[in-house]
Amino acid sequence: MSALLYLAVSVATVAVVRRWVRVTRTAATILVLLPLCITGRALLTGGVFGPIDLPYATEPLASIADEAGITHVTNPAISDVAAQFIPWSRALRQSVADHEWPLWNRFELCGNPLAGAAQIAAYHPITLLGLLIPLPDAVTFAASMVFFLAALSAFLLLRGFVDNEIAVLFGAAAWMLSTHLVSFSGTAHAMSISILPLVLTGGRAIVRDPSKRSALFLGIALLLLVLSGHPESALHVVALACAYVVFEIVGRWRFVRLRAVLVTGLGTGIATLLVCAIFLLPVLDAIPQTAEFRHREIAQREKSSSVPMMLHRLRANAFPFLEGAPGVEEHSPEIQHGWLATSYAGSLLFAPALFALWRSRLRERWFFAGAVVWGLLTGISAPGITELLEHVPLFSMAVNDRMITFAALGFCALAAIGIDAWMRERSHALPILAIALGITILFLSTSALDPTYVHIGAARAAIPLLLGAAALFVTPRHAAAILLALLLVQRVGEIGGVQPTLPRRAFYPPFPGLEVMKSNEPFRIVAIGSMFPPAVATHYGLEDARGFQAMTLAQFRDAYDEWSVHQHIWSNRVDDLRSPFLSKMNVRFAIVPTNFALPEGWITRATQPNYAILENTRVLPRAYSAEGTITIRAEGSRLHLHASMPRDGRVIVSNAVWKGWQAVEDHHRLPLKVTNRTFFSFPLSAGEHDIEVFYRPRSFVIGAWISAIAAFAIALGYTVIPSSVITFFMSFQTSFFAAGLRRR
Repeated sequence: MSALLYLAVSVATVAVVRRWVRVTRTAATILVLLPLCITGRALLTGGVFGPIDLPYATEPLASIADEAGITHVTNPAISDVAAQFIPWSRALRQSVADHEWPLWNRFELCGNPLAGAAQIAAYHPITLLGLLIPLPDAVTFAASMVFFLAALSAFLLLRGFVDNEIAVLFGAAAWMLSTHLVSFSGTAHAMSISILPLVLTGGRAIVRDPSKRSALFLGIALLLLVLSGHPESALHVVALACAYVVFEIVGRWRFVRLRAVLVTGLGTGIATLLVCAIFLLPVLDAIPQTAEFRHREIAQREKSSSVPMMLHRLRANAFPFLEGAPGVEEHSPEIQHGWLATSYAGSLLFAPALFALWRSRLRERWFFAGAVVWGLLTGISAPGITELLEHVPLFSMAVNDRMITFAALGFCALAAIGIDAWMRERSHALPILAIALGITILFLSTSALDPTYVHIGAARAAIPLLLGAAALFVTPRHAAAILLALLLVQRVGEIGGVQPTLPRRAFYPPFPGLEVMKSNEPFRIVAIGSMFPPAVATHYGLEDARGFQAMTLAQFRDAYDEWSVHQHIWSNRVDDLRSPFLSKMNVRFAIVPTNFALPEGWITRATQPNYAILENTRVLPRAYSAEGTITIRAEGSRLHLHASMPRDGRVIVSNAVWKGWQAVEDHHRLPLKVTNRTFFSFPLSAGEHDIEVFYRPRSFVIGAWISAIAAFAIALGYTVIPSSVITFFMSFQTSFFAAGLRRR
């Protein structure tokens, strides 16, 4: 099903693009097929492209690993996909099944915002299209679409200044197969940076033709960027796009209608933000409530690298195999750079990129050379750059080494320019460069790693360069095609194992003992130590009190010490079940090792060879009152409560007290109060009461109205209102916005 949906969507997208940009049928076909280099096996066999093998490293899934077809963990470094993004997708689907907006994730951390946590990208077209097929297929479909959009975006960008289509395809394929992008596949970061070239293309279109057509193009690019759900990456992408717009304006100064460009560009940006208000306002509402916001500047502040470390990181960006690979060949942790922060997109890019700087006359080469330099400087935490960004608003709270993606795109663009330049003049300089670089890699690849591993890595980097040099002595068109084929072979060989393709039956089948974890009322679970990794319970319809989120309620984080151990960049860990706070959190069941000492108040419900399942006999209901009796009926994230109160009292609900909770009786909202530092309660008078408790932040309601009105106004403007009126309105809107900034 994932293959059929991917084929339908990608072909339809290319068909629409061909009405905007000149794309031959051959190029269109290649663009559709390029993602199959990475996800083809999963698409064609019905497998799952993603690290769903990680939870099988511990119980209870370790006991059924053989039946699921899991023999080992492929890549432990990409745990975020398994512990966050795929479970969030399951939570999103559950919201849809419960006929709810995707506002609340009840499956971890005593509840957490879902769409308001941003990274699930709940309103992104790829996410929405994925809802048409089962989740295992949707995971593969989403990855395939991200790679397709990356290739298509780079193609559209490079087509604007590179004439030869094969050279353009070379650069597009290199960007799609860049190590950074492939490594982050399955995350909001990858979804955001994949369309970095598309946003640059939209900015260029505005400069060259500030019309409704260009505004629509830029608006689509910005819409996809914002809805990708990674504000940090969006900040970086927009920053580079602004630099590219300035570069375009300077280069075409005599022909640029500067006022029209500014009005159209700023107007399109503001219109995009208004359309995305349903997504953005809940995110902006949630951020100040989080522990991450409270500690972000201190926690994320980076230190500049020493000179030896800078040299090591630069070397690792050119030859990443010298740092080893997670789970294969590990380097000394004292000098480990971090293989995810790399600009590497294949050694085949080196020679044509250098040739572009040397022999090409395109002025664009200087912009992308600058992108390479800036990306590398931020990626290696160069002195001066790191300190500078600490004093720039917004950038001071961002992980700025991820701007190394600028260098990856710069290398891809320069390589395409270089191949195009060589096809014009057929200079012997390019093959000589390739041979020299290949020999250099073979003779200078020294490392403390296993020599066999280093030799294999060096061969993968050097041999394609030498073969590419030989190919450059045939006809230019055939030579470019051979270079493209060599690039695909090289990159698949280098990154083919970064993201695994696993059998469909491994997508979280039932495990022994699961059947005992049930109740007529909502409840939560925990697991001891590293057992049952965070959020995996979501796939089984279980709500885990632990969790691993980019946004954690500050009060909830403050209460960790009462029942768990906080871990840096990972889920909180439960080692002891004796804390009374577990009962207050509605924790009914726990998965423990078989030799775990039975705590007071807990009983054994199921025993397996390597784990047991315990039940808490002292657990408090999800909603309770010391002054009365509460009957609970859950419908998704909503709670329907019937309270019998012999006397006045309060009802405590053990859901994390994010702003947006409402308790309603007979259409009247009851006042909420923070209780037990983390939860909320509301007062009830003596008597019988029927109350509905649900999560609906005001920011979502306001955002939904703004988005609906903005979308209607834009649709009306493009179909009915003349361009002159739209230009006047956008000019007024921009001037009003600027005046507001000046007043502030």
